[in-house]
Amino acid sequence: MEENKDLEKTVEDDMSEFEGTAVPEKPSASVSSVSEEDEKEPEAVNINKEELKKQLTEAYTELGQKFFKEVCQPMSGRPRELPRPSLFAEQVTRIKTIKEKFDAIVSAELAAKGLKACPDCENEVVLASKFCNMCGYKFPVKNDEKKMRPTPVPRCKQCGANLEPDSVFCPDCGKRQ
Repeated sequence: MEENKDLEKTVEDDMSEFEGTAVPEKPSASVSSVSEEDEKEPEAVNINKEELKKQLTEAYTELGQKFFKEVCQPMSGRPRELPRPSLFAEQVTRIKTIKEKFDAIVSAELAAKGLKACPDCENEVVLASKFCNMCGYKFPVKNDEKKMRPTPVPRCKQCGANLEPDSVFCPDCGKRQ
């Protein structure tokens, strides 16, 4: 029993030294949202990014503490069961929400520079890139890009002149197509 308290204290001390922040006692109830005004002002965006990073760190810490409590602490002689994923659903949802907001800010900043982030390795690449130059990730082709590709123009088999799509004869040489 005394060993468990010492272990918990050691883990909490180690976690508070990691990232240089204190272990949060209680998670913050709300996740700050980014308004349109904040996206226009670079300083406000940086403040929101820093706030989101802080909230993300707190959410990960909370998840780790709950996981440790549910999985790692010994029970009174009973074998430990694997935890149900639903035990961590609140923390995971919170992390996803914060991460989506943070990623949206970063994506907007990169797009303003004509860049995008590779979802596989997080390398910054040019918006028009079809592949990541670091890991080879193939970016999905959007429907708009497919529509922009020119359709091949039919050509005469004999002289190579451009034909109308429904032409039976070439308007230049008269050859039947």
